[in-house]
Amino acid sequence: MLKRISIGLALTLSVVAAHAQIFPLDKPIKIVVPYPPGGSADALARMVGNQLSPRLKQPVVIENVAGASGNIGTNQVARAAPDGHTLVLAATPLSTNPAFYKDIPFDVLKDLAPITQLTRQAFVLVVHATVPANTVAELVALAKLQPGKLTYASHSAGGATHLAGELFKLMAGLDILHVPYKGQAPASADMAAGRVTMLFDSASTAMQHVKAGRLKALATTGPTRSPLVADGTLPTMAEIRGFEGFNVIAWYGIMGPAGVPPAILERLSVEFAAAVRVPDVTQKLNVMGFDVVTSTPKEFGAHLQSEVVKWAKLVKDSGAKLD
Repeated sequence: MLKRISIGLALTLSVVAAHAQIFPLDKPIKIVVPYPPGGSADALARMVGNQLSPRLKQPVVIENVAGASGNIGTNQVARAAPDGHTLVLAATPLSTNPAFYKDIPFDVLKDLAPITQLTRQAFVLVVHATVPANTVAELVALAKLQPGKLTYASHSAGGATHLAGELFKLMAGLDILHVPYKGQAPASADMAAGRVTMLFDSASTAMQHVKAGRLKALATTGPTRSPLVADGTLPTMAEIRGFEGFNVIAWYGIMGPAGVPPAILERLSVEFAAAVRVPDVTQKLNVMGFDVVTSTPKEFGAHLQSEVVKWAKLVKDSGAKLD
């Protein structure tokens, strides 16, 4: 019996090693970006793809398959052959969608294979310059004096900026109206024009308006202060009384379909990590407001699972809805 088990294990290990040796096959590697061209996801995929192609000695093709908050493109990858040649640029909505959509055609945690995280990005809580609040505590006090009168914008219903606003409301016990937009650009524009009270926005966009005097930055949403925001002088939400544990981070990572051999996942993890840590790529991502963060497939899988659980609980507790 033990002999048969030993032989079986040896055969399994030899198959894994063989997969690693023959990867990549003599065909292009496709990275599906489940969002429209021209955005930060598209830019990241193309930057990484340009570095990856010479490393793997195969063409890297970027394909934009947008729709249903990333579900359409991601489903295409979940149904692809598990040979490591069809991948998806996963993003925060992958972990928030299960809390809102009951008809997702794939299981986020079962039908996809994590490879590596690539970036993370904290948001900045901003208010219009005319709002009589210079700190988070003052903003909370203002909202409590005017229940239902203040508004918060989001880049999209169900996205990270929406849930950051819901977490803010829940932790402070506030009544603030959600105003969802279809994208960051219109949300940021209306915020700068004073049509909404507050917004959790990307650092790169928010700080431009802060420097121009149109907005005031009150806090960042990460677990630690970011050197990319006001040289690290802006406090985190978690530092502020009543918001301990507040942590909202947007992220990008690479995943493949479930069933990709572990050796190929490890190889891809190493190659993507090297590609995103090329100094020129890292610098460009920092300018866009991203921190470069890489991980093993196991670490990325654990991160994704914790995010799915966290957002599901918040949606249940807050009653957040897409409409």
